[in-house]
Amino acid sequence: MQLMYCPRTRAFTALWMMEEVGEPYELVRIDVRSPDHPTEAYKQINPMGKVPGLVDGGVSMGETAAILLYVADKFPHTGLSPLPTDVHRGRFLQWLMFSATTLEPVMVEKLRGLAPNTTSSGWGDYDRATTALQQAITKGPWLFGDTFTAADLYLASTLYYGMAFGMIDKRPEFVRFTQMATSRPAYVRANSIENQQLQVP
Repeated sequence: MQLMYCPRTRAFTALWMMEEVGEPYELVRIDVRSPDHPTEAYKQINPMGKVPGLVDGGVSMGETAAILLYVADKFPHTGLSPLPTDVHRGRFLQWLMFSATTLEPVMVEKLRGLAPNTTSSGWGDYDRATTALQQAITKGPWLFGDTFTAADLYLASTLYYGMAFGMIDKRPEFVRFTQMATSRPAYVRANSIENQQLQVP
């Protein structure tokens, strides 16, 4: 597997996932700020020209949630995704998609001071989104009890950056959840790789 990556981007979430899985992969540095990016070749991997991108033999894709789901399902022994027959599968998919479809839009609205249109917008509004998430993680320690999944990883990553940049309130439940997730060895390894990549010209 090859992970198309650039430091200080959302590709960190996929990097963390690769470390969580613990299977061999190659990190391919992509300069998304280059005037020549994206090349036509790269758009065959991620049509949006963004990172992350993933290549696994004849399979290529973009979109963080898709990459996390693909990798988790490829290695079911990790327990990072419930099996398709598992009663929790549907709810897992809901929360796995939640960052991209709901949290990020309401974070942007909050940051820019935009008035939400909670009935017309697919993501509802900030209060509805954050309250739903707060309630989901309150029982803990993770969304599905003691089992850490790709959905926990993606939500923790989004909460971490959202709180760091003032786009999400630092509610005690969010802080606890994020601190637990970022204490995991895989996160520590991914963060070390990120720091190393930041030193590369």
